[in-house]
Amino acid sequence: MTAKADPGEVAAANLAGRLHRSQRGEALGWFFWAIWVFVAIEVAIAVVAIAKSGFTASALVAVAVALVILVLAIRFGRRQFADCRAPLTVLPGPAHDFGAGPITDDYPVGFKHTPRGPGTIEKWQLRVGGRTHTVNPVRGKRLAAERVIAVCLFGNSGAVASIVGENGVW
Repeated sequence: MTAKADPGEVAAANLAGRLHRSQRGEALGWFFWAIWVFVAIEVAIAVVAIAKSGFTASALVAVAVALVILVLAIRFGRRQFADCRAPLTVLPGPAHDFGAGPITDDYPVGFKHTPRGPGTIEKWQLRVGGRTHTVNPVRGKRLAAERVIAVCLFGNSGAVASIVGENGVW
């Protein structure tokens, strides 16, 4: 098991436009790995089918299905894998709390908190670079109005990689 990364080291890497090695899990989430486990299982099924029954019709169908799943996994996993190597886009600016109003592009970084209510869930939205991102509550609770922060976005997908404040990565 690896030790927890130093927040200052992670912040320095992010502000330089690089993804720190401890943040690869954010780019390659559980869905990415689940797809590749599914591909491995399907390839194993195809190999066993050919080994047991030779090149029969059912074995060839298993190989065809394995190839289709492999092509789809490469197609959809390529973007997430590319996020690990692409440079981060760093967008600094003072954070502005929009409160109950709509989020606009009037400020470089804007956020809005919708508290949990009857029939609703707590929601944090972050508006930066002309796009609105949903932020998890742990990061959202650390946002404060009129503080200068830097939002680091993944280069290919544009999702939020990290939010860097004065004292490290959030």
